[in-house]
Amino acid sequence: MSTRLRTSAVAAALAAAGALGMLATAAPAQADTIPDDLCGGVIDVDYCLWYNSNQQGGWTATYRDISNWEGWNFSNGGQGTNGVGTPVKNNAASYANSHDSKTGVSYFNSNYAGASDVAPPRDRGNLVNTYNDNASFRWR
Repeated sequence: MSTRLRTSAVAAALAAAGALGMLATAAPAQADTIPDDLCGGVIDVDYCLWYNSNQQGGWTATYRDISNWEGWNFSNGGQGTNGVGTPVKNNAASYANSHDSKTGVSYFNSNYAGASDVAPPRDRGNLVNTYNDNASFRWR
């Protein structure tokens, strides 16, 4: 093997090793805040509401817009039984948005009006502007 060819092979090997080293030391991806089973075990499609703060108590989930939560009740999702059977409308305290790309918005009034709480994709938290005053929900 010629000296020139050997030098090129060594340079290529060093460049490849450097690139692999950068990949190995890259910062890890941000941890997902939505456990796989939090929102009913259905990932990437649901917006969930809970009767209690911090995703506790009875819960409900939807994958579509809800112009009026009237007629919906909290069910037992394994995060406690407080509020199970209670109407969802004007009784929700916390949320989780398990969708990968859509933002969920909870509204104070029916038909998507009034104060709102915005839930970015893959986010969870406590309602603030619609805490126990939630009447509708819409994706955007």
